[in-house]
Amino acid sequence: MLILAIDMALESCAAAVLDTDTSELIARESQPMKRGHAEALMPLIARVIRVSGLTFAALDRIAVTTGPGSFTGLRVGLSAARG
Repeated sequence: MLILAIDMALESCAAAVLDTDTSELIARESQPMKRGHAEALMPLIARVIRVSGLTFAALDRIAVTTGPGSFTGLRVGLSAARG
């Protein structure tokens, strides 16, 4: 199963693609930041997907951290996943 994981809970913006069949972390990126998560997330996800060599259609699941963390960061991560 291919999972896109998004983490916006604390003072970073992070995404990764995991293959659960092989337990391989295919691609990941994390940027420390206190503000600007909303502007940084979608380009960061695009880079992670590009590095993974996959397409969004190839993903089986999208996982998002739900806390603890700032309400705004969590809301941005959940909104990106739903979109």
